[in-house]
Amino acid sequence: MSTGGQHEAQSTRGRAYGAGARAGFTLTELVVIIAIVGILAVFLGPRFFTQQVFSDRGYADELAFALRLSQKTAVATGCPAQLTLTSNSYAAAQQAPLGNGCNPADTTWSTPVIGADGNAVQGSAPSNTSVSPTGVFQFDDQGRLSSSPATTLTIGSRSITIDSGSGDVQVQ
Repeated sequence: MSTGGQHEAQSTRGRAYGAGARAGFTLTELVVIIAIVGILAVFLGPRFFTQQVFSDRGYADELAFALRLSQKTAVATGCPAQLTLTSNSYAAAQQAPLGNGCNPADTTWSTPVIGADGNAVQGSAPSNTSVSPTGVFQFDDQGRLSSSPATTLTIGSRSITIDSGSGDVQVQ
């Protein structure tokens, strides 16, 4: 026997997860979570994303492009091409053409490799970007790297691997 409808109505109001109860978050809970995420982003975000990381990645991509273009130029022209890498710059060149081939006596490598924009392929490293090892990376007319085994360049936190057998350039 029911003692009154008012008592039953009060008992269902206090239930958190009962029939007819609404699930979700209150506006206060959402605002607190957004504030916590914002505070974490302000203090932890810069640790993961610094200007130097972007500079290193950009230069590694630029250098990998120059290496690939040097390799493709050697294959397309039938003349060896090389990329000279110093601690703060790079430049791509190939042996001078001679008739229908190239001049093997050309030791100056004075003919620059030309990019799609019509300019010589060369560039400078951003400040505070370290590059190692430096040296001359030479590709033969088959696109193979003259040194063996594979060579790995380190640019800041990035690395470039050049496979000596195929001349393939990969950025990690």
